[in-house]
Amino acid sequence: MLRRVRTRYGKVEGIAAEDPCITVFRGVPFAQPPVGDLRWRPPRHVEPWNGLLQAHDFGPSAMQPQWDSRDFYGREWQMDPESPRSEDCLYLNIWTPALCGSGEARCDSRVVANGGLPVMVWIHGGAYQCGSTAEKEFDGSALARLGVVVVSVAYRLNVFGFFAHSDLSQQSSMTAMEPCANFGLLDQRAAIIWVRDNIAAFGGNADSITLFGQSAGAASVLSQICSPMNNGLFHRAIMQSGAGLGMFNAHVRSLAQAQRNGSRFLAFIGAESVEDARCIPADELLDAAERFPAPDGAGTVPGGWSMPANWVPCIDGRFLNDQYGATIADRKQQAVDILVGNTTGEFMETSSDGTRVAAGEQGNLELLHTWAKSGAGHPYYYRFDVDMPGDNAGVFHSSELWFTFNNLGVCWRPFSGWHYELGDAMSRYWTRFAATGNPNGTDGRGNPLPIWDCFESCTNAAMHFGEHTYMQWNW
Repeated sequence: MLRRVRTRYGKVEGIAAEDPCITVFRGVPFAQPPVGDLRWRPPRHVEPWNGLLQAHDFGPSAMQPQWDSRDFYGREWQMDPESPRSEDCLYLNIWTPALCGSGEARCDSRVVANGGLPVMVWIHGGAYQCGSTAEKEFDGSALARLGVVVVSVAYRLNVFGFFAHSDLSQQSSMTAMEPCANFGLLDQRAAIIWVRDNIAAFGGNADSITLFGQSAGAASVLSQICSPMNNGLFHRAIMQSGAGLGMFNAHVRSLAQAQRNGSRFLAFIGAESVEDARCIPADELLDAAERFPAPDGAGTVPGGWSMPANWVPCIDGRFLNDQYGATIADRKQQAVDILVGNTTGEFMETSSDGTRVAAGEQGNLELLHTWAKSGAGHPYYYRFDVDMPGDNAGVFHSSELWFTFNNLGVCWRPFSGWHYELGDAMSRYWTRFAATGNPNGTDGRGNPLPIWDCFESCTNAAMHFGEHTYMQWNW
């Protein structure tokens, strides 16, 4: 079944999901292709199109190292290593339960009468270097069945999204001081603006937008919260396993540091200028970015992978003005409700006194304490504690994704009954938070879910998600 709607830029045609009550629009462009002279520039508004855009398949993934299906995460998500990658990658996908009919679709009258459905905008992770909206765990159908519109967005990664150079600052000064760095984060912002301006056609409420993301996607959500450019653009935020104010978010590099790294990269590839580098084919540029050594002082690079030490956000003076912790402490972040969490034992590190600590959890606690102390509101905190069946991986980074999207049925792991109940519960907490700012509600049978209390600095109040779901205090 095909359904068509009209956006500000032209008509798009989606296709019914496995559940025909859900319509999926894949590969909808939200910005012009960032190629040629638009490489390393902020995203430009997409050009209107004539005729009908068939939004039946995902757009290409952003340029990134090729997936290896033999690696742990390659096996977990079972991505096709031959799936297309392109510098032309700025596309989003929409799952909506609000459309009726076939052909020229209409929004359900009840949805229209209520002002539209809450909208959840997903930002994927991948250390800012890799990742794709086409990963099967990110299918938004199960969440959409709970009465929300789900949007997943792609953005430029690695050298394409996080290169900086003084030449770009000079170009910026000649074009009304547009941002000169953080292009991947600006892509995310452009997608959110597209959602705000167009989501009503899909049955969504532009005044009820929740950002949610995991790992680098959660860190990206934190960046969007702390950006002064985003006033009123979204209303709630969920940050899953993004390390809070610790680890890679503890200190964001300066623009000068990022530009020095960019100059070092141009010397590495033998380019005289940014203009010369814009002429290098995308495959060659990616190959060079993979081989580019980490800067001096970067410390130990896990697995020898230098890319996360080179291609990350910076404080550019436009999109980001200060460190995340300082922005929140000074109450300069966006006024949004937040829900934060992590898997238990995430990112274990050894402290100076030899103690083993879960650095991911510690970073989240620092974020929550700073948020609460600033008087910005009462956040919600969770700890995901499920030993994943099928191997000895235990509770690993990203394992909660199967549950928050409630897509256990397409995973290779031998889940049992309580796993499916937990996936149903977590997806309901997430969608309820997106609708109201409070995750509490009922299960599929109308029975109350376990009460989730707000985080309190004095007790570190957290919801424990596992075989049994319950609140933890002073853990």
